[in-house]
Amino acid sequence: MSKSARRIMLIVSLLGLVPLFSATSQAQVVEAREAETEKLISLSRRPTSTMDGPYEMVENWPTLLPGQEWGAAIGLIPDDTGGLWMLFRSEPPINYVNAEGQITKSFGEGMIVQAHGFCMDNDGNLWAGDSGPFSDDPATAGRGFQIHKFSPDGEHLLSLGQAGVSRAGTETFIGPTACALMPDGNIVIADGHWPRPSNAQQDGDRLVVITPAGEFVREVGKMGAGSGEFMGPHALAYDAQGRLYVADRSNNRVQILDENLDFVDDWRHFGRPSGITVLEDGTFVVADSESGGLLGGPSIAPEGGGRVARNPGFQVGIRIGKTNGSLQYYIPGTRPEGMAADNLGNIFAGLTGGCDVSPSGGCLQKWVRK
Repeated sequence: MSKSARRIMLIVSLLGLVPLFSATSQAQVVEAREAETEKLISLSRRPTSTMDGPYEMVENWPTLLPGQEWGAAIGLIPDDTGGLWMLFRSEPPINYVNAEGQITKSFGEGMIVQAHGFCMDNDGNLWAGDSGPFSDDPATAGRGFQIHKFSPDGEHLLSLGQAGVSRAGTETFIGPTACALMPDGNIVIADGHWPRPSNAQQDGDRLVVITPAGEFVREVGKMGAGSGEFMGPHALAYDAQGRLYVADRSNNRVQILDENLDFVDDWRHFGRPSGITVLEDGTFVVADSESGGLLGGPSIAPEGGGRVARNPGFQVGIRIGKTNGSLQYYIPGTRPEGMAADNLGNIFAGLTGGCDVSPSGGCLQKWVRK
């Protein structure tokens, strides 16, 4: 064999090894990336912190009615007496809990598929959202994707949205997740939950403004990561200046809108926000239940689509600050989605998981100053 022929054979054999080396290198990169992600997930779920956290949980509070079972406590409306209204994923879904932890009112039996979103209007009426199922579920066909209005005594006053239809329209919702009373007396609704069923509209996330009579006024925003765009808006709260704080959860940020619902700012140092509440003195409380979790999401999410770790490395828990953006206190070791506080200094946290091991005895936690 000639020298040139031997050279050609050597080159061909080396080229044949390139795909093998490339595949090996690619596998090593993926393995290293997964290892680093696991480290970040561990950081997200660590139960301790050196930050100030002058709060302690009230144990075995509240107590359910005989025959009731715990479900995720997703909607909380305190009344500044130490008690609150609770919307949870059990039956009956709407309950009033007094300061002693006893339930004195319950209603809404059989009306809600997936409780999500809870607010009170100027007349004391309660608006309870139903985001519909989070995945394909034939058992819920023809139900969900609505918001219902009740009197404080449990009378059903009206329902908005078309049962079983997930679509962004003037008479339909993708899946309402939160609502809040606006300064002018109207109601603003956050619309669009992630994850969602395959037959639900896969875009269109927005805010919807309605009158207390349930009439459509306008919609604000669209799905995206830009200013005034939303991806799974999950909670809403107003401050004393009329600014709206939006838990833009799948974008890992809090967005701040002015009185016209125009973009003002966004904050990312409060984590991946599931719940938000604002008090009269400007106290700002945010719950992060999802950072580090392996969760589904849209392809345009910051971490990409599919089931991946969301906002990994940021620690879950409750952060207490001010509406000037400062951060003062932190409560680690809890992962609430429902979030509320009252002007007495109580913080109420609604869990969607881990209820059986909570010292509170269930899915609702009450935190008080030490």
